[in-house]
Amino acid sequence: MAASAGQPIGARAQNFGNSLLGRITGYTPFKNAAGANTPQTVSIDGIFNKWSGGGLLSLIYGMLPIKQLPHRAKAKTLGKGLLTAGVLSGIFMPTNNHSNLISPSRAITVSSSEVSYT
Repeated sequence: MAASAGQPIGARAQNFGNSLLGRITGYTPFKNAAGANTPQTVSIDGIFNKWSGGGLLSLIYGMLPIKQLPHRAKAKTLGKGLLTAGVLSGIFMPTNNHSNLISPSRAITVSSSEVSYT
């Protein structure tokens, strides 16, 4: 958004659209606007991390139907918190190993010498 400082409102709206969609999906609809190279930062792959895994295990421990297990209620509460924190922080963690949610379409060009008429 800093790239559109002092620009007209239309250019700022295009930059805002690029920033928002670029961060979420990796696709920027306005290629000529400022901020067209916005990287995707929302990562579905980031959900599966050590915090969400630990929270899930703690939640499962708290839900076991065995009465003799110690601190089941505390484990269930801790598991809910860890699972929520792990998922939310994992979605917005910047990683380089994820693919874009929306991939840009590729145009196929065919030269006239490759086309045969019968």
